[in-house]
Amino acid sequence: MDVVVFGTGQMSRLAWHRLTCESPHQVVAFTVDAAWITEASFCGLPVVPFEALDDRFPPDRVAMFVPLSYRDLSRMRIRKYNEAKARGYGFVSVVTSAAGIDPGVEIGENCFIDSTAIIRPFSRIGDNCAVSEGAVISHDVSVGNHCFVSCAAVVGGGASIGEQCVLALNCTVLNGLRVAPRCLIGAGAVLTADTEEDGVYVGIPARRRERPAT
Repeated sequence: MDVVVFGTGQMSRLAWHRLTCESPHQVVAFTVDAAWITEASFCGLPVVPFEALDDRFPPDRVAMFVPLSYRDLSRMRIRKYNEAKARGYGFVSVVTSAAGIDPGVEIGENCFIDSTAIIRPFSRIGDNCAVSEGAVISHDVSVGNHCFVSCAAVVGGGASIGEQCVLALNCTVLNGLRVAPRCLIGAGAVLTADTEEDGVYVGIPARRRERPAT
């Protein structure tokens, strides 16, 4: 399957590397919004304006992969994923060979499961998610769409992670807890109780901290 990768940043370069070295797919181009194009090529491949992607790489010829950052609770990644989906594009997922994925795990589309991530049986990873190196997702865990699980984060058995959550570096979610949608669990935090929507939780044990006014 030929694949077009969105973006020309570090995450897109990593996705290109994983797709090239560890998948049956072939990256044929990168795409970004026309206003953000600064060079005609990236990693030796053409950079095509996203607005005109259909002309050169129509959805019946290629799939897409959208690996943008978790910043702002992944809102940019969600927006571009939804735009491409509305234009008829399908998506591939990247699951590296060094990831430990047990039988019985469900992984959605446009997901990036990186090296040494571990996902135990009967867990489900939704669409448009990333699970980084060294993260551990235990058995019977549900991870909603558009989530980002950072390096060395640990999610205990039976926990539920709502849509559009970010679990930062080395945080821990204890068994059976419910992380409500659009929560950020801070680096190194240990979550010992369910959360409320749109919260930032930091510390040991983790406590809610109000978002700064914007």
